[in-house]
Amino acid sequence: MKRIVLVTLCMMAAVACGNTDGGTATAVSESTAAPGQQAATPTVAPSVGALPSVVVPSPVPALPSDIRIPTADAAPTVTPVQPKTCVDAAVVADAVASIPRYFPDEAWTAGRTGDPCAAFTWVEAAASPYATASTPEHILFFGNGVYLGTATAAPYSFTSVATQTADTITVNYRWLVADEAFAAPAGGPAAIRYQWDGSSVIMLDTLPPEVTG
Repeated sequence: MKRIVLVTLCMMAAVACGNTDGGTATAVSESTAAPGQQAATPTVAPSVGALPSVVVPSPVPALPSDIRIPTADAAPTVTPVQPKTCVDAAVVADAVASIPRYFPDEAWTAGRTGDPCAAFTWVEAAASPYATASTPEHILFFGNGVYLGTATAAPYSFTSVATQTADTITVNYRWLVADEAFAAPAGGPAAIRYQWDGSSVIMLDTLPPEVTG
């Protein structure tokens, strides 16, 4: 009887403990919480996303040394043009009238003239309105429209202006040599230059004695 009880107990112990040779026991999951405790929620760390690609601009290559970039030329300097002062007809008339008369009953009369708008210019005046080849003449000078005076103190026959520049006027003086006609004097010409310095006229040459007599 005792043997039967022992066998029965051994069989019951074998069922309760399981067969260790077969390895069929189910392992408890690590996530299984202990009795009376709530299972912890697993935490997943977010993965770091890839950074956007950044394009770094490359430096601008330097130009070769033999290449020059053209630059704008400086604006040219413009010199304002000064307005011309022309000789007024009234100024010429007053100047001619101011000359002492050569013939008591005849007034001086203006004849040939230079450029009235030149800075330095001239006017020929005859001692008579009925002038002939031998009638005495004066050369009147004007600067910037202002009367400057006559070429000589006394008038001379056979006088005429030869050339004119910006500041110099050349006057030709002729004279009679023998008994040639008054219209064709054989003496001369003596070219006398008169230069204007901006304020007065300078006689650069000397009249020959054949003219001054």
